[in-house]
Amino acid sequence: MTVERAIDECLRARAARRALPYRVATTEEVAAALERWMRELYGTHARVEHLVRAPGGASKENFFFDLALPDGPQSLLLRLDPGESIVETHRLREFQILRAVAGALPAPRAVAVDAEGARLGRPSLVMAKVAGRPQPELGSRTSGVGIAYEPRLREPLARDFVDALVRLHAIDWSTRELSAFDVPHAATTEAAAWSLAWWERVYREDRVEDHPVVVFAAAWLRDHLPTADRIALVHGDYRSGNFLYDDSGRITAILDWELAHLGDPHEDLGWVVNDLFAVRDPSGARLACGLLDRGRMIERYEAAVGWTIDRERLRFYEIFNNYKLAVCAHATTLRIARGSATHLAASMSLIHAFAHRYVAELARALRLGGGAS
Repeated sequence: MTVERAIDECLRARAARRALPYRVATTEEVAAALERWMRELYGTHARVEHLVRAPGGASKENFFFDLALPDGPQSLLLRLDPGESIVETHRLREFQILRAVAGALPAPRAVAVDAEGARLGRPSLVMAKVAGRPQPELGSRTSGVGIAYEPRLREPLARDFVDALVRLHAIDWSTRELSAFDVPHAATTEAAAWSLAWWERVYREDRVEDHPVVVFAAAWLRDHLPTADRIALVHGDYRSGNFLYDDSGRITAILDWELAHLGDPHEDLGWVVNDLFAVRDPSGARLACGLLDRGRMIERYEAAVGWTIDRERLRFYEIFNNYKLAVCAHATTLRIARGSATHLAASMSLIHAFAHRYVAELARALRLGGGAS
C-alpha cells in the first residue's frame, strides 16, 4: 500500500541515521546555532536568551527560549528532531499545518522551519510559546492517559474541545499551502489505506519480535478499510493531554500537530472517544478524554457539523488508533531504548513497560477472546 511521499522520506532518513553516531547537543550548543538562525531571519540584533529544555514530551527535543529583538522579546519554543523518535514525522508538514489552522482555532503560531536540518544539524521548527497547562496542577500524566480535569472546568473545556475539532474539519484545505501532504480521494479507501500503510511500515522496521495481537490487528484493518465520504484536515492525535487551558476552562492552544494529515474526520473522533483516555467521574460514568460522556460528545459534534457519524467507521478508527499506540509502545520504544539515538532512552523504556496495556486495549477493541470481530 502507498505511503505518503513525505512520510517515506522521513522513514528512509531514519533508516540511514541508524548507522550513524548520535550525540545529544548541550543547551549551549543549541543556543549558539539557534541564535545564528534567528539572526538570518531577524537581523544581527536578535539574541537567544534563557534557553532551557522543556519538560515532558516523548517525541522531539523541545526548548523554551526568549528571542530578544529591538522591538521587544518573543517567547518561543524550538522543536528539534532527535536521532530517533517514538513517532517519525516531518517538520515541514508540522509547520504547514500550523500555518493552515492559524486563525481558525487556537494553536501555536509557526515562526520558522528548517526541514533539512541545515541550521542545527537536525530538522527543527520554531513556534510561539502559548500560556496554559496541559492538565491539573498536581497531575503527572505525561502520556495523556487518565487525565482527570477539574470538575468545574469540564463543561467549558468540552465545549472548546469539540468546537476546535469542528473548526479544524471545516477548514478549506484546498486554499492552504500544503505541498508536503498527499491528498487522498474522497469516496475511496485511500485515506485509511495510506494511514495504515504508514504504521504497518513502522512496525515492520521497528519490531524486535512480532506480537500476535498486533499482527492480527493489521490484518483486520486491511480487511475492513472504510471509504471516506469527505477529506478534511485531521489532527491525528486529538485527545486529552494535547491541549493547553487556563483557569477559566478556556483552551488556549491545541498542541502536537506532527501527525496531522489529510484524511477522514472519523480518525480524530476515534481519538476523542478512545477508552484509554476516558476517566470515570465519582458516579462511575466514563468521560471521553476526561471531559464528557461519550454519547454526548458525539452528539455535540454531530449537531455542530450537520452530518451523522458512521459508527462502523468510528470503530475502525478506534481500532486503528489503538494499533498505532501498540506499534509505538511494543515496537518503536524498545528499538529506540536499545540504541543510543535519543535524549529520552529512560522514557522509552518506561513506555515499553506499559506496552501490555496498549496491546490489551487493542485486543479488547477487536473483541478478541469473546464476541464477534
